[in-house]
Amino acid sequence: MILLAAVLIAFACLCFIMIESSQSVQAQDPDTAAGTQKFYKSIEIGSGDTLWDLAESYTEGTDISIQEYVCDLMDINQLENDLIHEGQYLTVVYYR
Repeated sequence: MILLAAVLIAFACLCFIMIESSQSVQAQDPDTAAGTQKFYKSIEIGSGDTLWDLAESYTEGTDISIQEYVCDLMDINQLENDLIHEGQYLTVVYYR
Protein backbone atom coordinates (compact mmCIF):
# COMPACT_ATOMS: atom_id res chain seq x y z
CA MET A 1 0.00 0.00 0.00
CA ILE A 2 2.81 2.41 0.89
CA LEU A 3 4.61 1.48 -2.33
CA LEU A 4 1.48 2.23 -4.37
CA ALA A 5 1.11 5.63 -2.67
CA ALA A 6 4.78 6.45 -3.38
CA VAL A 7 4.36 5.49 -7.05
CA LEU A 8 1.22 7.63 -7.36
CA ILE A 9 2.95 10.63 -5.77
CA ALA A 10 5.97 10.20 -8.06
CA PHE A 11 3.65 9.95 -11.08
CA ALA A 12 1.77 13.11 -10.04
CA CYS A 13 5.05 15.00 -9.60
CA LEU A 14 6.26 13.83 -13.02
CA CYS A 15 3.00 14.94 -14.65
CA PHE A 16 3.25 18.34 -12.98
CA ILE A 17 6.84 18.81 -14.17
CA MET A 18 5.92 17.81 -17.73
CA ILE A 19 2.96 20.24 -17.81
CA GLU A 20 5.05 23.11 -16.45
CA SER A 21 7.91 22.51 -18.90
CA SER A 22 5.56 22.29 -21.89
CA GLN A 23 4.01 25.62 -20.94
CA SER A 24 7.40 27.34 -20.78
CA VAL A 25 8.33 26.01 -24.23
CA GLN A 26 5.19 27.58 -25.66
CA ALA A 27 5.98 30.99 -24.18
CA GLN A 28 6.73 33.63 -26.79
CA ASP A 29 9.97 35.58 -26.88
CA PRO A 30 9.16 38.86 -25.04
CA ASP A 31 11.39 40.81 -27.46
CA THR A 32 9.16 40.07 -30.45
CA ALA A 33 5.69 41.35 -31.19
CA ALA A 34 2.71 39.07 -30.70
CA GLY A 35 2.39 36.61 -33.57
CA THR A 36 5.92 37.33 -34.82
CA GLN A 37 8.20 34.39 -35.55
CA LYS A 38 12.00 34.37 -35.56
CA PHE A 39 13.87 33.12 -38.64
CA TYR A 40 17.53 32.86 -39.72
CA LYS A 41 19.19 33.28 -43.09
CA SER A 42 22.65 33.74 -44.55
CA ILE A 43 23.55 36.96 -46.33
CA GLU A 44 26.64 38.17 -48.18
CA ILE A 45 28.13 41.40 -46.87
CA GLY A 46 28.27 44.16 -49.45
CA SER A 47 30.62 47.10 -49.81
CA GLY A 48 30.09 49.57 -46.96
CA ASP A 49 27.82 47.29 -44.91
CA THR A 50 28.16 47.42 -41.13
CA LEU A 51 26.59 45.36 -38.38
CA TRP A 52 24.86 48.54 -37.24
CA ASP A 53 23.29 49.09 -40.68
CA LEU A 54 22.15 45.47 -40.80
CA ALA A 55 20.69 45.80 -37.31
CA GLU A 56 18.80 48.93 -38.26
CA SER A 57 17.35 47.19 -41.29
CA TYR A 58 16.43 43.87 -39.64
CA THR A 59 14.98 45.32 -36.42
CA GLU A 60 12.54 47.60 -38.19
CA GLY A 61 9.05 46.90 -36.87
CA THR A 62 10.30 44.99 -33.80
CA ASP A 63 10.88 45.91 -30.16
CA ILE A 64 14.52 44.83 -30.35
CA SER A 65 17.12 47.56 -29.94
CA ILE A 66 19.81 48.00 -32.57
CA GLN A 67 22.51 47.45 -29.94
CA GLU A 68 20.89 44.20 -28.78
CA TYR A 69 20.61 42.98 -32.38
CA VAL A 70 24.30 43.76 -33.04
CA CYS A 71 25.24 41.77 -29.93
CA ASP A 72 23.07 38.88 -31.16
CA LEU A 73 24.71 38.99 -34.60
CA MET A 74 28.16 38.94 -33.03
CA ASP A 75 27.17 35.98 -30.86
CA ILE A 76 25.48 34.00 -33.65
CA ASN A 77 28.41 34.52 -36.03
CA GLN A 78 31.12 34.16 -33.37
CA LEU A 79 32.54 37.62 -34.07
CA GLU A 80 34.99 39.15 -31.60
CA ASN A 81 34.15 42.71 -32.68
CA ASP A 82 31.75 44.52 -35.00
CA LEU A 83 34.14 44.62 -37.98
CA ILE A 84 32.81 42.84 -41.10
CA HIS A 85 34.14 42.69 -44.66
CA GLU A 86 32.68 42.70 -48.16
CA GLY A 87 32.15 39.14 -49.42
CA GLN A 88 31.85 37.72 -45.91
CA TYR A 89 28.73 35.65 -45.14
CA LEU A 90 26.78 36.17 -41.93
CA THR A 91 23.75 34.52 -40.43
CA VAL A 92 21.11 37.12 -39.61
CA VAL A 93 17.84 36.96 -37.72
CA TYR A 94 14.64 38.31 -39.20
CA TYR A 95 11.08 38.42 -37.95
CA ARG A 96 7.72 37.83 -39.65
